[in-house]
Amino acid sequence: MPKDRVPIFALRTLLLPHTDLGVHVYEEPYRELVAHSLGNGHSFGVILADATVGTLARIGGYARLPDGRYLLELEGTKRFRIIDSRSNGSYPLARVEWLHEHIGNFAEARSAGEDVAALFQMYRTYSGDGDLPVHLPIDPIARSFVVASQLRVDVAEKQQLLECEAADERLEAEVHILHREIEQLEELRSTRA
Repeated sequence: MPKDRVPIFALRTLLLPHTDLGVHVYEEPYRELVAHSLGNGHSFGVILADATVGTLARIGGYARLPDGRYLLELEGTKRFRIIDSRSNGSYPLARVEWLHEHIGNFAEARSAGEDVAALFQMYRTYSGDGDLPVHLPIDPIARSFVVASQLRVDVAEKQQLLECEAADERLEAEVHILHREIEQLEELRSTRA
């Protein structure tokens, strides 16, 4: 697989492929990273601190504030694995391996994708978000990432979903997560009644 060097922005949250993320950049090293990226292709890597698998972010929109801070709208494009990293002055630069997106077993991905769609709607209804529209893509790969981004679970669990090698595996994991989360929401609702 081809390997490239990309600037790395470590966050406490995840950016997943096929999803968007708003970011407020206020630390000087990351301001430099953004300024560099705006002049060189509008992209950089986003990882969860201490993780080795992350997502290439494309800057879809930005505002530079008078004091030098940035407000960014990032679009997750593709996954990568860090091979090695070094400092590029004030911010990390990593040599990365691009991870191809695989559906896995198509029949299993399709079946799990249908289950995820139904469970996801129930999950959103129970969590109070059922009236807010979320478009779930038909494509199993995109669907698996969009659902992962919307789950209100620990960021480490979302990182595990990002690291899944294929969409069928990710969707199956989401079926289990959604069942667990729905059960917890039902228990919460019954104790309030």
